Amino acid sequence: MTYEPQEFMDILLRKAADAGFLQAETFFENGRSTEIQILEAEVSMFESSVLQGVSFRGLQNGQMGYAFAEELTDSAMVFLLDQAAQNCAVLESEEEETIYQGDTDYRTVSVFSDDIDALAFDTFAQMGLDLEKKILAADTRIVAVDHCFVSYGSAVSQIQNTLGLHLLHASNLMFVYANARCEENDQVKTGDSYWFGRDLNTLDISSLAAKVVAETTGKLGASPVPSGKYSIILDASAAADLLSTFSEIFSADLIQKGFSLLGDKMNTQIAPEFFTLRDDAITEKSITAIPFDSEGVATKNKILIDKGILTSILHNRKTAAKAGTKSTGNGFRSGYKGSVSIGPTNFYIEPGEKDLQSLFLETDNGLYIKELAGLHSGTNTVSGDFSLSCEGYVIENGKIGRAVDQITFADNFYLLLHKIHRIGSDLFFNPPSDAGSIGSPSLLIRDVAISGD
Repeated sequence: MTYEPQEFMDILLRKAADAGFLQAETFFENGRSTEIQILEAEVSMFESSVLQGVSFRGLQNGQMGYAFAEELTDSAMVFLLDQAAQNCAVLESEEEETIYQGDTDYRTVSVFSDDIDALAFDTFAQMGLDLEKKILAADTRIVAVDHCFVSYGSAVSQIQNTLGLHLLHASNLMFVYANARCEENDQVKTGDSYWFGRDLNTLDISSLAAKVVAETTGKLGASPVPSGKYSIILDASAAADLLSTFSEIFSADLIQKGFSLLGDKMNTQIAPEFFTLRDDAITEKSITAIPFDSEGVATKNKILIDKGILTSILHNRKTAAKAGTKSTGNGFRSGYKGSVSIGPTNFYIEPGEKDLQSLFLETDNGLYIKELAGLHSGTNTVSGDFSLSCEGYVIENGKIGRAVDQITFADNFYLLLHKIHRIGSDLFFNPPSDAGSIGSPSLLIRDVAISGD
């Protein structure tokens, strides 16, 4: 027999008690995704998938056993209980693990749009076709749109346990992307842009096409600059990418294992006094909102770096118990099959008061870095060192000049924080991944080593 999720979880927990589990928990996840790709005025690919599964963990003989299944059937229940019991019998973990009874209050969020959930194939296809057409028609130097797609994803997660915890969270999001290629004077450049959200009133296909064209053709005529020390403005998107790469150094798990240099930096100055780093589960600044983590802990808004001083790190229940503190609500699974690790929610640098144009004027002469490449291979999150290829523009007398490419930005993340001279007001969040989003405004940074000619 196949059950609905709620009925399956109710029965499974009752049977867990009968099977001798002192505590038990189920985690259910259902995800749906749709993607349409456009190439040369035709739908080149349509893909739609549904991912569903349930995990179970139970406490028996002082050990916590785990199991997961994809089906919600009687045989799946038998498998989950038997597999978890076998794990309990062979495990010899010295660390005590318990089920969470829950918090008193959980904030209510609205991050699911019925409107985009009801969109049909034809609507997705027309958006993509219109976007490609407008990009190709905008500039004769655009020779192709190599990638153009419209995607939609929804996710429902549910946690229930024998201690009375019962939580459900649903979210969805739409993503529209295009990458174009242009040619001029034997030089070939590519550029892209995207939109994501759940309110179609904020999606303007013409505006998005114009951004793709501007990002692409703006790179024509690019060449390196001489090697040396420069004042740079790190574009908000590029700054968010860099912050995302090094966000894991704020994980209590890595700190406790010695894989982050922040271990002995608590309550010390690690950035300028005007620098504040936050991890906010729910904020009007972002469209991502997360009321609880994968362990059932109510999420919180918190400051990690307060006016330059490291005041907090991210914990799940396991690392919090080890440190003798409380979880910060950052224990997340990568899916129903995954174990609980630590992840951010809305992790961002608090914006300043100056707009981007003011940063240009203050920089006077320097570089505007728009894109960073090699964020995985060119970074060492333990030491903080990085060496990244980048593209952007020269800043001359406070204005954007010619395009720049074939240059390398090398520094150390921990040292770079101290070099930040000004923070812009243009806070930007990258599209959500896993649990949350990473955001940053543009950053004016002094004394940066750039390798070029």
